[in-house]
Amino acid sequence: MKLTILGGAGVRTPLFIQGILKLSSDLGIDEVHLMDSDADKLGLVGFVIEEMVSNGGNPFRVRFTTDAREAIEGADFVVSALRVGGLEGRAIDETVALRHGVIGQETTGPGGICMGLRTIPVMLEYAELITKLAPKAWLINFTNPSGMITEAILSHSGMTRVVGVCDGPSSMFHRLAVALGVDESRAYFDYFGLNHLGWLRAVYVDGQDVLGGVLARLDDPAVQERLREVHEISIFGTEFVKELGAIPNEYLYYYYYNQEALEHIRRARETRGQFLLRTTRELLGRLRAARAKGDAALALKEYTEYIDTRHRMYMRTETGAAPESGEPEDAGEIGATTQKESDNDPALGNGDDGGYDRIALGVMKAIRLNLNQVMILNTRNAGSVRGLDSGCVAEVPCIVNANGLRPLAVGPVPDEYLGLMQIVKECEKLTIRAAVTGSYHAAWKALALHPLVPSAAVAQEILDEYLHAHGDILSHIRR
Repeated sequence: MKLTILGGAGVRTPLFIQGILKLSSDLGIDEVHLMDSDADKLGLVGFVIEEMVSNGGNPFRVRFTTDAREAIEGADFVVSALRVGGLEGRAIDETVALRHGVIGQETTGPGGICMGLRTIPVMLEYAELITKLAPKAWLINFTNPSGMITEAILSHSGMTRVVGVCDGPSSMFHRLAVALGVDESRAYFDYFGLNHLGWLRAVYVDGQDVLGGVLARLDDPAVQERLREVHEISIFGTEFVKELGAIPNEYLYYYYYNQEALEHIRRARETRGQFLLRTTRELLGRLRAARAKGDAALALKEYTEYIDTRHRMYMRTETGAAPESGEPEDAGEIGATTQKESDNDPALGNGDDGGYDRIALGVMKAIRLNLNQVMILNTRNAGSVRGLDSGCVAEVPCIVNANGLRPLAVGPVPDEYLGLMQIVKECEKLTIRAAVTGSYHAAWKALALHPLVPSAAVAQEILDEYLHAHGDILSHIRR
């Protein structure tokens, strides 16, 4: 089986390779092709990956290429992990919004809209190549904003074998299952929403909801202590979660605590994007030095330390929390840390990358082995959430097997959640339209309608500054 990763020079790729090493025999993977337009970075990240695969006994061949056609041709699965404009683009998205008094975040609000504007045309080109060169392949999309990109591909390409993935919900489920003392494999998590905009309202075990009663007693110190490691409850506060009667996805912090998040980001020395840009550049410098010495073990050590640092700082700036200390162990911000198996296989802390391998490989395994697995995925709504168009993409429970994925009905959704979903979905649709047609006015309207943007005038100022700062990457958007 051939697996291709688009954006293979991304610093998350070694985490994915670590997961593949554990499941390659189950899935029959014998070739992994890593494609990236940045040959230098691909070589540096590849130096780490080659060491990992060698330590794992070389169960599959790894190929590195800048040729998308070579990477895609004949693939069984294609994983998309692109970042059009790089981390430099993310830093622009964040800082421009902040200058106008609006939250700058990668996938939420203006940042997510701008990322969609520059990413959708590129992803549609890749979708066309996949259709021609690997027509039976499944595209597993990690490229952010995942739900919006997935909807653009389903709506504006010939591809139907597309699924958007995000590790946030499943990581929340894992932490909550540990806190509640339930077997995660036997539980059904009643979750619904859009990508980075969802809620968990119940956890069923043997037909009984084990969450509702706990949330109703969140003012009890003993219950608070029991749920202390559930990241989402800690950042929103027990009083607010109790009032909601549901646990929000962590990205809803930007909506429910907008001004607090904005103030925390403004007080910080750098935005999340600037932090990642700085530390990633430092990492690449250290990897370059290790490669010059021919010391692959040192390169892997440097990479592991980088991932640990990245993990400990996740969502700390935005929420005003202190960085996590010590080696993370089964308490990642998004996903549990993969434990060390031997001295030659150091654990890679996961942080905001925690589910990168787990979710994508879980989808592949369920399809390949016909497992009828229930997973939270981004796919066509198809009536799953009442009040959203059937053709739009929602993030909902799906049954995944050899026939693909089928969304499950989540039942009536309270108006307080549905209203926010509907307006954000309309912003996503407008962004897709702008990216596909080049319409300046659709892009402006997407920004102006977004709940995090205070006025149409501010929206236009942000858009104009984005167009100037990003230059050629956004040259398709025109008045």
